[in-house]
Amino acid sequence: MLEWASPLLMTSSSPTRRVVTLAVLAAALASVGLAPGAGAQSIDDLRVQAEQIQDQIEATDLQISALSQDLAAAEARLAAANQAIADADAQILAAKAEVKRIKKLLRQNAAQLYRNSMTGNTIDEFDLESVEDLNRRSRYSEVMANRDDKLLAQLEAAQEDLAARKAEAEKARDVAAAETATIASAQASLQAAQAEQQAVLATVQGEIAAAVAAEERRRAEAARARLERVSAGPVSYPDVGPPNGSAAQAIAYARGVLGSPYSTNPRMGPSYDCSGLTHMAWRAAGIIIPTVSNTQYAGLPHVPLNAIQPGDLILWGPEGSSHVALYVGNGMIIDASSSKNAVVERPIWGNPVGAARVT
Repeated sequence: MLEWASPLLMTSSSPTRRVVTLAVLAAALASVGLAPGAGAQSIDDLRVQAEQIQDQIEATDLQISALSQDLAAAEARLAAANQAIADADAQILAAKAEVKRIKKLLRQNAAQLYRNSMTGNTIDEFDLESVEDLNRRSRYSEVMANRDDKLLAQLEAAQEDLAARKAEAEKARDVAAAETATIASAQASLQAAQAEQQAVLATVQGEIAAAVAAEERRRAEAARARLERVSAGPVSYPDVGPPNGSAAQAIAYARGVLGSPYSTNPRMGPSYDCSGLTHMAWRAAGIIIPTVSNTQYAGLPHVPLNAIQPGDLILWGPEGSSHVALYVGNGMIIDASSSKNAVVERPIWGNPVGAARVT
């Protein structure tokens, strides 16, 4: 069962550690103090405000994206638990039917033995061969009875094991259902904060809007510079084509759904979350990859950020748990962005933790 502060933003790979309160976001937004008359402010003030706004845009984007990954994983666990319960129910019914069938056979065997013993024959009417035949039948009946008893015992033990497995699956289902509800609630809180954030941005005009746009461009360049530092070498992002047909197909799919809405339900079309988009892009190329960002990162070969090529996945957050995008070349990615509420093509941003290559 997950434990949460109330209400929460999520910031790390473990849902129990995603503990940044909405109060922090509200305070930051309040400190910006934007108003339509912001054009009278100094350039320095505008720059500071733009930095604060962009900080919150990027932080909220990652937090909502991370929540969507947690939600997808919890929903998968819930579906698996429900399937396990259904499987256990079917196996329990089959075991009960088999027990019933064997008990019926035992009753029939017992009745047949009883009828055979009531034929009216006396001991004098049996010859030696008949007595030996009777002994053989007796031993055979005893062996069959022992076999049936053992089979019944095994079936009854199997029923008990199935009942225990069903109970475990029901417990897992309850935990997963609680996780799903809690994550969905936290996600709703984040989306409400994001809506407030977008409303603030919508009220600003003129110089502050230009400053925010300039800040976003500056951060894209800063992200490139950071990648060069962590990669221990230049990151030139050459504008080259995809290395193979599969990568080209994945990129073509992603470009084909640009502008589609961001959503966690549905998350693999016609609306997308980040990992739903990358999964479907590569699925269109005939390659199935995991459906959640951290399992995509864990299940695919890693490549240095200074050696990325079109079609690679770029990931954010611990072990790739917060966000994932499809690299399309020349320093650009396509991702499902919660802050832009759409599938967009844009420069690499923020602080990605690594890259993974679909092979």
